[in-house]
Amino acid sequence: MRRSFFMATLVLVGIVLTVATDQARQQRAVLELHDVAENLYMLSNASYVEGMGGGGNTAIFVTGSGIVLVDTKINGYGQDILAEVRRITDQPVTTIINTHNHYDHSGGNVEFSDTVNFVVHENARAQMARANCEPVTNCDAFKGANAKYLPETTYSDQLSLFSGLDQIDLYYFGRGHTDGDTFVVFRGVRAMHTGDMFARKGLPFIDAVNGNGSATEFGSTLQKAVEGISNVDTVIPGHATAVHTWSDFVDSSGFYNDVVTKAQQANAADQSVEEFVSSYRAPSEYSDFEVEEGRLTSITGYLFDGQ
Repeated sequence: MRRSFFMATLVLVGIVLTVATDQARQQRAVLELHDVAENLYMLSNASYVEGMGGGGNTAIFVTGSGIVLVDTKINGYGQDILAEVRRITDQPVTTIINTHNHYDHSGGNVEFSDTVNFVVHENARAQMARANCEPVTNCDAFKGANAKYLPETTYSDQLSLFSGLDQIDLYYFGRGHTDGDTFVVFRGVRAMHTGDMFARKGLPFIDAVNGNGSATEFGSTLQKAVEGISNVDTVIPGHATAVHTWSDFVDSSGFYNDVVTKAQQANAADQSVEEFVSSYRAPSEYSDFEVEEGRLTSITGYLFDGQ
């Protein structure tokens, strides 16, 4: 019974994602540029837009040898991103890092020069090169002539780009939102882009069906990041419209792992998904984190099934 309920939930989530994708591509989001630190900016949606808006937050980092972007929103926003870059500097975009492969974070890649160095985790690159493209995967964008946009620079656990104040450290701590999520640390300015491992103060979307993400591993991946990354003060989240703090990121790990612990206890007590969802309340220290029922239902289903 649990399994059938969970599969029905997955079908519903798939439908919602498809609708959100269509809405995001039909509506035009107003973008807003935020100062994060010296030479580092966040480009977000100015306000909530039905669907996905312009997509995930883009980081713009001005280095001595060119502009580094982290994530390129949905397809059609490449020129919008470039217009914001031109407000800052005339330097060319030389490097694009994708936190993962989803269409709302890598959709604009093909709107830049193919001389750009595209950088992703090796699993994200494999997702981009898949033969069959499921919702949100975005591998259709890199077929045919656009295969030249498939990233040539990949890594497995950690990679450092540039040096000195321009140094960027990339970390992979395991499965979570997908199987290829990168934490991007701007070492010289003590800042980090988390992608959708910390999208906003709330429950995450976990692409366990098409992206090989994992609800059971998401919490341990967050905790490894908390323990493995140091000297960060400021955090660019995947979708929130404001810059966050390192403390917010640490809290996101505590919040999610609280859900995991209590869901596993409920499963051991033979509760149903519905019973757990209706009874769960976040601890007071995480009262500013949203517990959206649909997200909690899908995450609980994955946890009960060990996914």
